[in-house]
Amino acid sequence: MIVLKTDTKYFGEIEFDEKDIIRFERGLLGFEEIKKYILIDNPETGGIFKWLQAADRPEPAFVVMNPYYICADYEFDIPNGTVNKLGIEKPEDIVVLTIVVVPEDISKMTTNLKAPLIINTRNNKAEQLVLEDDRYSLKHPVANSMRDAG
Repeated sequence: MIVLKTDTKYFGEIEFDEKDIIRFERGLLGFEEIKKYILIDNPETGGIFKWLQAADRPEPAFVVMNPYYICADYEFDIPNGTVNKLGIEKPEDIVVLTIVVVPEDISKMTTNLKAPLIINTRNNKAEQLVLEDDRYSLKHPVANSMRDAG
């Protein structure tokens, strides 16, 4: 086990295992130069929300969530090129997350269903897809959807 440390804006100095680094070969939209991230649990939210923290710099840190908590019928095809690039062998190896925007008024919180993050949990390779599906929005309301789902 190789333990690494990084300073973060929101969590101070944290330690993590090198095997926990999630690698986005192309980065995230708008943050293409940052390739390595770690997931940090947010126990205050009952496991619904997590943080996707840059592994080698204080920022960025994104709030992310499992979109199926608010959109049970969320579905899309992962392109064959992405399946091959990430080394995906079976659906159980995939985690899908979406980036959440948390404004001052948290009742107006949204998540980006249009550009999900696909993570292969076997090798921690990941990619952000941009869906060409009009059913999904860049700003899907979270609060109302959680009430509807609950």
